[in-house]
Order: sequence, then structure tokens, then C-alpha cells
Amino acid sequence: MGLKGELATMGLEDILQWLAVGKKSGVLELVGFLHTKRVSFHDGRITGAWSTDPREYLGQYLLAFNRITEAQLREALATQEDENQLLGRILVNRQLISEAEIRRIVQLKVEESIYDAFLWDIGTFEFRDGEMPNQRSVMLSLDVTGIVLEGARRVDEWKRIRQVIKGGDAVADAISEAIAEQLPLAPEDADMLARLDGHKTVDQLVIEMRASDFKASKLLFDLHERGLVRILQAGGRLGERSSLQLQRARQLVERQKLQEAQEELRTLLTVDPKLPEASRMLEVVEHLLEETKLDEGGVPELAVSIEELMQAQLGPNEAFLATRVNGVWSIKDIISISPFPHDECMAIFAKLLKRGILRVQKPLAGGTQAAFR
Repeated sequence: MGLKGELATMGLEDILQWLAVGKKSGVLELVGFLHTKRVSFHDGRITGAWSTDPREYLGQYLLAFNRITEAQLREALATQEDENQLLGRILVNRQLISEAEIRRIVQLKVEESIYDAFLWDIGTFEFRDGEMPNQRSVMLSLDVTGIVLEGARRVDEWKRIRQVIKGGDAVADAISEAIAEQLPLAPEDADMLARLDGHKTVDQLVIEMRASDFKASKLLFDLHERGLVRILQAGGRLGERSSLQLQRARQLVERQKLQEAQEELRTLLTVDPKLPEASRMLEVVEHLLEETKLDEGGVPELAVSIEELMQAQLGPNEAFLATRVNGVWSIKDIISISPFPHDECMAIFAKLLKRGILRVQKPLAGGTQAAFR
């Protein structure tokens, strides 16, 4: 028996419990504001989860935990493309990580992906009874009860966090005097405090740390509660009406109604020109409308000095990609290790080329991947 509907009508907690009690086997698809997730079940237990959000790819988790380097990830992904092996298996075979560690991080990845969906305000769901997942991965067997309890706890905690840190545009700064009185600090706390400069937004911290919105905001919230940071800007310019308009724009893009999406986003940015999600989506739409033909095998290189790059007023996503340009990796290589969607990366590269910040060499004979094999 299948089931579908709106998450506003039937919450994720109820859906998961229904699947567990009924000992269902199949795939639950969750379609949210920006991303889609699929969760597989066998006899009411969770066996895996996959997401279209690049931040939730296994490689990003391994980078976040400093288990591999970006160069090692790029090399492993090139091998995966050639040999159709699981990324984890490639890394284990190269003795970069143990099987036990891969299994632990895959389980964490699955749990965090589901917890993230608990925080969605808008979305739809569909359970397809008996369907087998078409993605290959480490097979798990997770009890739903623990995940539901933790998901519900995070929903309550998220409400508390949002009273202080109202959005990804929030800005905080460390309080040096208070920090000195509470030494030594836990490594995660020390890492967060070292990143605060009174200018970085939570969105920028999320990118730097390769963390989820919840994790970064929770760390900052806890430090604020302990008196170690001050909130300079609470953020939260992206209100409910704007969220609905962004969702409509995304749907228009998915249906290839690009001019309508462009109009919707321009209207939204007229009201608030600094909405980061709307700005990024508009860049993608305009890139698609221009039909700029970028060769992903091309090797980008800086067309300006480092000093000029630092003064170029790049957005956080633009800065991330620009700082991975090394004159060796292709556009495809850089996209593969980035935590952003493919279309957004292509739009950013097109913009940086148009601004004269980057230039592109022709692909090397045999492609750039040969250097990583």
C-alpha cells in the first residue's frame, strides 16, 4: 500500500511511525523546498537514505571529519566514475579509512539527512510500497523509534535557536574576555570561535565547516547561551511569504519555465535585494537562459592577482569555488568536491569568467582526470 501527501498535513514523525508499525518495505520520497530525499525501508527499519543536496554526499562528510583531503576525494571520485565502485570501497582499498569508519559515517549521514527533513516547513511525501532503492550504498538496519525521538527533539530545539539566530544571514562575534575565563574549550567550540570575526554570516560558517544549518546554528546558540559570543545581527530576512515565492520559482525552473522563474525572483529581490537563496537561484536561471556553453573539462585559472581576488567582493559560494582553482583541476573536478548543486556551480563559473576573474584553458589531451588515477 502506497501513501502520498503534504508534510503539513501528515508530519514526518507520523509517517515514519506508520512505516515502522506496519513493517513496511519500500522507498519514501520527500520533496522539499530545495532538495529531494529518498529513504529506503525493509520490514519497517531504515536501510539507507539519499539526497540531492550535495552537502549530504558521503564525500562532504568525510571532508568535514578531516578523514580525507579534497585531492584524495577528487582522485577517488575519478576512479568511481571509471570503475563504478562505491566511494567507500575505493577509500578502504586505498587504506585511507577503515570499513568500520565508513559504516559509522554512512550511518551518521543517513540519520542527519532524515533529521534535516524534520525541520522542513514545506514539502510533500510519497511512499512507494515494495520499491527497491536504485542507489548502491552500505545497507543499514536502523530502528525508527530513536530517529523519531531525536527528530522531534531537534524540532523543539530549532524553535529555541530561531528565537536568537533567526536566519542564515545572522552574524556573531566572539567575546574574548569571557572566553579567557572558560578555558580550555571543547575542540568544536574552539573551532567555531576561531572562525567568528564579526562579519561572517551563519551561511558562510556552514560552508567553511561543511556543517548542516542545524549544527552550525546549534553550536553558535550554545556559545551565546554560555556568554561566549554576542549576536550582532539576528538575521531572518527570509520570511514565510518569501519562502513560498522561492518554492514557486524552484518549481518553475524544474518545469523549464525559466522566464517566469526569472520574473518571480526579480520581484522577490525588489522587495529584499539581499536574499541569498533568491540571488543564487536567479544567477542559475539567468545562466540557463543565456545558454552559456562551458566545457566542464576546461581547466580554470585565475586571471587576476590574489590581492585583486581578495578585493573582488565575492559571495561565499563564489569564494569557495574560486579558491579551489589551481590551474590543474578542471571545472568538473572542482564541482565534484563542492557542497553546491551542479547548476549553481556552472552559473558561478560563468559569472566569474564574465567578470574577468577567471579564464579557462582548453582541456588537456585525455582529460585532467588522468593525473589523479
